[in-house]
Amino acid sequence: MFDYPTFGAMLINVIGNIIMFIPLGIVWPYAYKELDTPLKAISAGIGVTLCIEILQLPFYSRVSDVDDLLLNSIGFVIGYLIYLVAQAVKTKLK
Repeated sequence: MFDYPTFGAMLINVIGNIIMFIPLGIVWPYAYKELDTPLKAISAGIGVTLCIEILQLPFYSRVSDVDDLLLNSIGFVIGYLIYLVAQAVKTKLK
């Protein structure tokens, strides 16, 4: 995760991989009612990021990396937490 030529390049990779999956963590629980528990939602998010990393394996120009899996999963969890806060606010306003 930290073997980049510059600090800026490392920061772009880390922040980019996290930010990229925040929307997924927010939208999926709205779109798929089956993701009604944190365990189901987070498992689905980790599963998607794992699938993306596995699908990159046959391509020479792409690199599968555990760091990406972790950072993407963190992004999904942050998005899911935002979803939970939005649901709590929505419930409180009713």
